[in-house]
Amino acid sequence: MKPLIYIVTGEQGSGKTTFLKEVILELKKEKIRIGGIVAEGYWKNNQRDRFELVNQSNGARIVYCQRTPNEGWENIRSFFINPLGQSFGEEALNPKNIRDIDLLVMDEIGPFELQGKAWAGMITLLLEEVNIPMVWVVRESLVSEVLKKWGIEPVKQFLANTSKVSEAVVFIVKSLKSYH
Repeated sequence: MKPLIYIVTGEQGSGKTTFLKEVILELKKEKIRIGGIVAEGYWKNNQRDRFELVNQSNGARIVYCQRTPNEGWENIRSFFINPLGQSFGEEALNPKNIRDIDLLVMDEIGPFELQGKAWAGMITLLLEEVNIPMVWVVRESLVSEVLKKWGIEPVKQFLANTSKVSEAVVFIVKSLKSYH
């Protein structure tokens, strides 16, 4: 049985991560135990300069990628990936580390994953090994490709710039209760 998957979507800069963070905050008030990662973007000179991963189980954070080259960091498109950030994210998503949560969040599943990089392997592992409901953040133009790649049929999609946080929270809480 595949887990429940909720999709938070929108195009670049539409507020997907902001929407997700607000949903997470409200879900935690409902005593929903959340794990996984949120990728917070930081701007410099009118463009995304870096992303930091935040582990939702413990609040720890690390730089995941940045535009500035760094020795030993892999260059993917216009960003350099911190190998310690990659390991950090994999640990936060590892099935053995998420047994005591109600909901797993993955921000963001996109071009890197579609190329078999970043969280692609963890997504496959999670779908094979655990039955924990998940929220995936996916760019709107990539949703169908992501769903097809992993054979997923989402329970619900929330468009970040038009959906209401309160409605998303009510829907998720209600479906989680009927799921368990």
